Amino acid sequence: MRTDNLRRLNFRHLHYFWVVAQEQHLTRAAKRLHVSQSAVSTQIRHLEDELGHELFWRGGRSLILTEVGALVLGYADSIFNLGAELMET
Repeated sequence: MRTDNLRRLNFRHLHYFWVVAQEQHLTRAAKRLHVSQSAVSTQIRHLEDELGHELFWRGGRSLILTEVGALVLGYADSIFNLGAELMET
């Protein structure tokens, strides 16, 4: 069962979410990722659909993590920090 869920996890969606959460702004995240703002929005929507929860409250131009978003960010931090550690090793 766990491997089926892992297969559904798209790491690009998760990476885009992680960058948006750090920047708290779609345009800045898009610039950092070298993609369009609409591409970032689409990736975030796909991740939210897959998880079944909104990850951000959208207030004007800034984004604020929801409770679920904060939980997902903790996992994303661990995943991408471990990936960086792996590459350094």
